[in-house]
Amino acid sequence: MLEIVALRKSWPRFDLALDLELGDGRIGVVLGPSGCGKSTLLRMVAGLTAPDGGRIVLNGTRLDGLPPEKRGLGMVFQDLALFSHMSVRRNIEYGLRMLRTPRRRRDEIVLDLARSFGIEALLRRWPGSLSGGERQRVALARTLAPGPALILLDEPLSALDLELRRRLRLEIAQRLRAAGVMALHVTHDVDEAFAIADLVYLMAGGRIVERGTAEELYERPRSAFTARFLGRGPLLNVVGLAGGPDLPLIRTALGEFRCRRPKASARWAPGGRESLFFPADSAELVGDGEEATTGADLPHNHFSGRVLESDFAGRFRRVLLSCGGDTGGAARVSIELEFPREFRPVQGEELHLRVPEERCILLPEEPDGGGAEEAGHARTGQASG
Repeated sequence: MLEIVALRKSWPRFDLALDLELGDGRIGVVLGPSGCGKSTLLRMVAGLTAPDGGRIVLNGTRLDGLPPEKRGLGMVFQDLALFSHMSVRRNIEYGLRMLRTPRRRRDEIVLDLARSFGIEALLRRWPGSLSGGERQRVALARTLAPGPALILLDEPLSALDLELRRRLRLEIAQRLRAAGVMALHVTHDVDEAFAIADLVYLMAGGRIVERGTAEELYERPRSAFTARFLGRGPLLNVVGLAGGPDLPLIRTALGEFRCRRPKASARWAPGGRESLFFPADSAELVGDGEEATTGADLPHNHFSGRVLESDFAGRFRRVLLSCGGDTGGAARVSIELEFPREFRPVQGEELHLRVPEERCILLPEEPDGGGAEEAGHARTGQASG
């Protein structure tokens, strides 16, 4: 168990303050924009940056105050930091040599990891002769070899091309889970975080503003900031409410919507800053047996939109729609939705859609961790990541 309690680090124009808990064998991903303090957090856990206060506890042992080499952690850096003057074999066994592991046991561990990572044929090669994917596998094998209780990964895939990143992020998650090791990974890439995390910690302005599984953050973000950063669905400005706080009828530029879920916040008032959110894949096409209506005749949770663009995105088809503006001089808005890959709309086609009430949620603008301005813009300072 990793427990980070009231951890603090301050610079003249940046303050980091957070709590974090991660269970044994779990992969936690700290996700956030550049400059929000992700890498600073990792460096404090590793012992490379001293905190100004708080506690870092790993399996009952307090780490803050211990030198890096006494913490029993493994770390994979952005540049992988392989020793160029050592063979792949020597790189992997480096930590074992530092622990004075007997040679026979070292050989067993190196060969087992090399087979697991598919790099057995590379053991006599030099790092400079390896591809990016091979170097990544060697770096992770070297980190796992000494059997650390916790592995820290500082955006290790950022220098790789997109297709290789996609393959390796799944492979990394599989290897870590197979080894049963706890890992804390930092990234600014939402797809990467969702692909590998057991728990996601969304960070902004030196705070963790939301935490949960990828599914929870996707389906039920707790603030408009989270939904906007994840980019997984439309955010519609709320222009009015009716019907009471328990089941409000929410007025937007696309029409009126009702939410079955409780509001994320009870602070809404006329002129307040709230948005209606629904996941990008939640809009359903109105079937042939249903009357397609437009404008003021639309029932709640229904809207129409004209196709601006449609492109294939692998597992789904991404469609950009121009919606609203049919009545009262309201401006049209563009929203991006996701449909099954088999769906093939044509440019200019009008789609009639509905969103189930249970997939709509009313969100406050501000995250729990602080003001919207602070969350949206990491304050200038010396913090990294």
